[in-house]
This record gives sequence, structure tokens and C-alpha cells, in this order.
Amino acid sequence: MAIALRSWDRRHLPLVVTAVLLVALYSSALTFYDSARTLRFLVDLIKGNAAMGICAVGMTFVILSGGIDLSIGSVVALTTVLVGTFVAGGLHPLLAFCVGLAVSVSLGVVTGYLIHDFSLPPFLVTLAGMFFARGMAFVVSMQPISIDHPFFDWIVDELGFALVIPGLGRTWVTATALLFLIVLALGVVLHRSTSFGRNVLAIGGDRQAAMLMGVPLGATTVCLYALSGLCAGLGGITTALVDSAGKPNIGAGLELEAIASVVIGGTLLTGGVGSVVGTLMGVMIIGLVRAVLNLDGRLPSPWHHISIGLLLLGFIVMQQILVRSARRAT
Repeated sequence: MAIALRSWDRRHLPLVVTAVLLVALYSSALTFYDSARTLRFLVDLIKGNAAMGICAVGMTFVILSGGIDLSIGSVVALTTVLVGTFVAGGLHPLLAFCVGLAVSVSLGVVTGYLIHDFSLPPFLVTLAGMFFARGMAFVVSMQPISIDHPFFDWIVDELGFALVIPGLGRTWVTATALLFLIVLALGVVLHRSTSFGRNVLAIGGDRQAAMLMGVPLGATTVCLYALSGLCAGLGGITTALVDSAGKPNIGAGLELEAIASVVIGGTLLTGGVGSVVGTLMGVMIIGLVRAVLNLDGRLPSPWHHISIGLLLLGFIVMQQILVRSARRAT
């Protein structure tokens, strides 16, 4: 019993560190910056990182399985361009959203199929998908496409709800922030309460053992990357709503921020251990670092990337130490 408890503590140490770091960062912001002591600051953190957070939910499942998806930033760009093109061509935004999601999910299905059926490394397949989706975005349009539609404006300006918390004030929760929270809640349920979530953890923990237990490796892998494509498509729709435009060059580096959020959130790169809630904390940490640097104003914006790089390096080193200690224990 004691051995099992120590093992559990080791495996979940990154998540504990993430929670402590998030509390420390947020407490520091509350202490030194008056504007951080409002409800609007917290909601703006969610809204400002909604697209990346939605993509990170899909990335969580991929990394839990021991895989990786480098194509999501390009899929986000392709989705925005498709939505912009179809809306500009007279299609209703809801139908344009459906087209964008259908394309992003289809790319994910093809990716999962290639990875499983041809035993190809996820890194290389999704790297190829990154170049393909980015190229297709520029094929659809070389220039940004402005989106002007009454329904689009209604979603941006009116869809949402007013949130009031005594002592923190009142603010408006936008449709993009609401979409992020919905995707996050569904991700938690999918991870913790479905056979798909258990299959993903089994594959990430030990692929051979999962196969012997009867886990459908092929179907699960295809569904994994389809889910990642779906989240990337939703991230593209969120980006299009925020910018009111489709941009073929947007989303560069988004996949790296999503991976960083997942790893900082306590998900092991080797797979098998992690959570969607941890990913939320990772997203909030990255958002807080950016927000605090903006509030402080004394450090240039590149320090955001430097800070995230150092955090990510620290968590990767911690993960490697945990993996080695687990091997010694066995």
C-alpha cells in the first residue's frame, strides 16, 4: 500500500507542481497589480487563450496516447480561411463552420489512419500534415479575408452571458470563452468517464499490453487524431470570430504553445499520465505569464517566450527524473 502511494505521488508530481505554480503566479499578480484583482482579468485570461486552450484539449489526448500532433496550427489557419471564403461567397456562417470542421476532422482521420496502418511516426506524419494544411490555406487565399456578416457579428457581440461575483465585479463572458469552457468540460468527461479515455490511457501506458487486453488500437488512434483535428477546427473558428477574418498565416507556433501547455499541465510526454484539468492549468500559466509581462511593461514581449521555454525545460527535466526513478523502482 505504501509503495503504491509513493508511486502515485511520483507520477503526479508534475501536476502538483503545476497547481502550486499557478497559485503562486496568480497570487503575485493579485499582490502587485490592481487590475488583476477584478473578474474581468480572469475572464480575459480565458478569452485571450481560448483558441490555444481548445487546441490544447485535443493535444492532451494525443500526448496521453504517447503521440504528438504538429499540424494543429496550420489546421487552425486553414479553417479560418475556409470560413472566411465561404462566408464571403454568400454561405451562412453556420454552414461555413460545418465545412471547416469537416475538413479539419477529415485531416485528422487521414493522419490517424496513416500512423496506425503504416506504423509511421506521429512526429513525421503530423509534420507533413502541418506543411500540407498551411499550403492549402495559401492555396485557398493568399491574403486575409475579412468576414462581414450579421450572424457573425451577433455571435461576437451578443452571444454570451454576464457574470457577477461579489467583490470581484461584473464582466461579460464572450462566446469564444464559453466555447473554450464547454470544450474543456467535455474533454474532462471524455477523459475520465468513457471507454475512449481509458483506451487512450492504456495505449499511452503500454501499447503492447493494451493490444493484449483487446483495446482497439486502430480505431482509437484514428479517433484520437480526428479529435485533435476537431479541436483545431474549433480553434480556427474561435480565431476567426476574434479576428473577424480568415488568415492563411495565422497559427504559426500555436501547436508548440499547445504542447507546452499540456506538458506544463503535468501530462507526461511518454503518455499514460495526465489530465485535461492539468492542461487548463498549463494554459492559464502561459496566459498569466503573458498578462503579467504586459501589466508590468518593463520587459519586452520576447521574455514571454523565454519564460515559457524555461518552464517547459524544467517540466521536461522533472518528467525525465520521474521516468528514471520509476525504472529503478521496477
